[in-house]
Amino acid sequence: MDPSSVPRLSLDAKVRRFRGALLVAVGDETLELTESAAFLFRAVDGARSVADIGAMLAQEYDVPADEAAEDAAGFLGELVDNGVLELGP
Repeated sequence: MDPSSVPRLSLDAKVRRFRGALLVAVGDETLELTESAAFLFRAVDGARSVADIGAMLAQEYDVPADEAAEDAAGFLGELVDNGVLELGP
């Protein structure tokens, strides 16, 4: 995934809080996000790039920037593959 790509929520995605958990659904598929996954998901605002979100993850969890960037890109890529997010330029 290109670090300069800007993820945004797909119009087909539904987001709900249920018993303290963040759930994201597209069609019949529902994902329950972990704490760090929910942090990444909430960072998606249609303006921040994948690199920006990775930097936020590094700061929030005090992990090396390159590791956070890789983790963010991987997770956001999975959400794109599952139709939860779309990528813009």
